[in-house]
Amino acid sequence: MHQKFESNGCVYDVEIFHYSNTDIVRFYEKKNEQYGEMLKDLVIATPSYGFLLIQYIADDAVLTGSLNKEYFCEKMITDIIDFLENNLPSCKNIYLPYHIDFVTVSSSEEYNGEY
Repeated sequence: MHQKFESNGCVYDVEIFHYSNTDIVRFYEKKNEQYGEMLKDLVIATPSYGFLLIQYIADDAVLTGSLNKEYFCEKMITDIIDFLENNLPSCKNIYLPYHIDFVTVSSSEEYNGEY
């Protein structure tokens, strides 16, 4: 399911994946997606801006995840929770404790078969 998330003057694309008692929420910008039908030539994969994991336990849920501090901040938590409640009916009117890490990327490793 594709959605848009707006908060703190920013707009991000969101994909929500559901499996069994779990939802995964992926934040990214569609304009940075470079995947076509076939991987060829030089492919640079821009990382997502973060992921949230919602695990449903009985009639409640636990929310965990990591969001890139370059795009997200603690002020956006209320908007994130509202977004989840509005787009995932299973998150509405439940006990939803959370632990979200705001991370800074200090290094990365990439291999794309070209070099």
